[in-house]
Amino acid sequence: MGYVSYLSGEIIIEPPIPWRELQHSPFVRTPERKEWERLTWLRVVEETKETDEGTLTRREAVAIRPSQADELRAHSLVTDVQAIVDAHGAGRTFTGFILVRGEESPDIWRVAIENGRAVEVRPRIVWPDGTEEEA
Repeated sequence: MGYVSYLSGEIIIEPPIPWRELQHSPFVRTPERKEWERLTWLRVVEETKETDEGTLTRREAVAIRPSQADELRAHSLVTDVQAIVDAHGAGRTFTGFILVRGEESPDIWRVAIENGRAVEVRPRIVWPDGTEEEA
């Protein structure tokens, strides 16, 4: 067993990553790659339209999303996000964050991208009397 964390949110990628860069990426979820195998995956969207030559399907990654598996352990989340940035981040910007809520209160933090690096961001709790502490 172990300490369980709950992940939500996503990190938007601009411009999206085209399919030619994603075809063999280990960060794209496939039937062979199970949801629980990674803490983060690329969220791939698919658009299909009819053209004069036939049906055209366009796939691109638009965000980094957390795994939807149960009972996650987020100890390597920063490393996992950084691996995606290292592999696909050239010429791209990343906005947003993945929120982590631990099973014990007040364990809450985020992973964001700052200057091309995945970073852990911890909040500070401010009490009504003005005193502060880290979560």
